[in-house]
Amino acid sequence: MLAYVVTSATGWIMMVLLATTIIYPFLLRSGLLGPVQPFLKRMRIHYWMGYSIAGIVLVHLWIPMSAGLAGVVNSAGLDLATMAMLLIFGQVWLGRQLSQPTLSARRTLRRWHFWVMLGIAAFVLGHVALNSSTLQTLLHR
Repeated sequence: MLAYVVTSATGWIMMVLLATTIIYPFLLRSGLLGPVQPFLKRMRIHYWMGYSIAGIVLVHLWIPMSAGLAGVVNSAGLDLATMAMLLIFGQVWLGRQLSQPTLSARRTLRRWHFWVMLGIAAFVLGHVALNSSTLQTLLHR
């Protein structure tokens, strides 16, 4: 039971963090979050949200796998989650590259960062649709 609670909690925490991490740079760029600060300083929160997602995803997969819960969920949903996890770690790498102030290919890397973000969001939404017992319960009421 504890494994289920931890898995569910970490999953929904990641959903909130993912949405916040996606929205944050657009809010910064629009000026809604206050005056524009230097590049590295204004993106610091975005970086740490990304690192947090990568750390929480490890807990989210480790707990149910060690408790044997992976056998009772949709395998296609697990495949989507695996793809999302790989993209998340690739996204952290891209973000680390983008945090370097002297990066010469910033425009190209930002474009990759954006498309990988869309891939992560799509795979995560598919995983949630297929494997979230909370969502399944709400849909079958």
